Amino acid sequence: MGARLATAARTMKQTTGGVGFLVTVAGAALDEWWHVNVGKDVNLWSPPHLVGLAGTALIAIGLVSAVATHTRFAREPRWLLPRVVLLFCFADLVHKAMVALDHYTLDTWGRTPDFYPFLLALLLPAIFVATTRALGPGAAAATAAIFTAEHILILLALLGFGMRIPTFTPIPLLPALAIDLACAAFPVPRTSWLAAPFAGLAFAIVACAQEAAWMAWAVGRPWDPGRVAAAFPGVALTAIGSAVVGWTVGTLVASAATGRPTREALGSRARARATVVAMLALVTVGVAAAYRPSRVEPPAGVTALGLAPDTGFDYRDAVFWDALLPDGWRTPGAHHAYQEAIVDGRGVPLGPAWCARDRVALARELASTRVTLSVNGEPVDLARYPRTRRRMRDGSLCEWIGVTATTPRPGFQELSYTVERDALPPSTIVMRLRVKEP
Repeated sequence: MGARLATAARTMKQTTGGVGFLVTVAGAALDEWWHVNVGKDVNLWSPPHLVGLAGTALIAIGLVSAVATHTRFAREPRWLLPRVVLLFCFADLVHKAMVALDHYTLDTWGRTPDFYPFLLALLLPAIFVATTRALGPGAAAATAAIFTAEHILILLALLGFGMRIPTFTPIPLLPALAIDLACAAFPVPRTSWLAAPFAGLAFAIVACAQEAAWMAWAVGRPWDPGRVAAAFPGVALTAIGSAVVGWTVGTLVASAATGRPTREALGSRARARATVVAMLALVTVGVAAAYRPSRVEPPAGVTALGLAPDTGFDYRDAVFWDALLPDGWRTPGAHHAYQEAIVDGRGVPLGPAWCARDRVALARELASTRVTLSVNGEPVDLARYPRTRRRMRDGSLCEWIGVTATTPRPGFQELSYTVERDALPPSTIVMRLRVKEP
């Protein structure tokens, strides 16, 4: 009987990692199809990207389970190496959660007081509670500390190569410590099940307070207290559900580490099945709740978009950027592109650009190049707007016409750029811009 249970446990761990690998490969194939048939999406919240991320998360969970099963580290208190490996595996899951936050991780400016804390509550308590349940008190804070150290090293490496970096926050050290303290408050087996809901509630309180303070004091864009209060009950319930899922996952890992059958760890075979079904149901509800499609308004006119001069934008936020345009867009004919933007209060740079290898070549090519822009069929007088230049990482020089939509509308906008060059037929880039709410 024990041999059959061990074989079943190993099969489950291998299946989790194998399914994760297949899901990741499927995400890559879907991403290629998406780019060919839909366009180049500029953020993570697209089906192929999320599929790939889910696959890598399953691989990490499978690795955690495999390490616990094959090392049985809980039987040897002095065997620290498997515990350290598991801490790094859980820290990797924290990194994946931060990647899933997409533009909230890349830029603090657009962080909302409702959906952003909801995503934190959906993803992080499960990881930290599972860590504490599997490895003991203090493991959540240790995981957060490892993530923080790795995050700083990643930022320094990106800066060293002159690349754009995400924001430093969120750093979940305090919320992780709150989870450790909540779990440590229920050491008696008959009351230990209370640790999960209290840990989730503690996470919600500390995380919301920490992020609200950061937005007010560091970002300078304080959240409306009324919106924070209205969103908190949902955030707290989400964190509690996430913590319950983490408690179940951590119990499975702990039972694998001790060699105990899962049914014994969860009380009985029927209770084990019910617990797993409840965990999957919570995961399904959480994922479904995370799907919040943006409003779609009718295509807006030039006046409604609030076009204004702007020379201080980051070129990587520009809609018209060579790296995001279809290959061969300069050749005569019609070219189609798809892009996405976020309504974050700072506008969307819409102006066209032209690049050349150096200043002399840029001046020569601009002298024989004319670009026009129309928004939803309405022409834009580009002569009213200033020009600004940026040096690219490859050494080339680009000149943008600095015009930004200061009041972008959620929905689809059609931008049509026509490039005319002496002695050549025109090139037209028709861009379908999808603007999303944060």
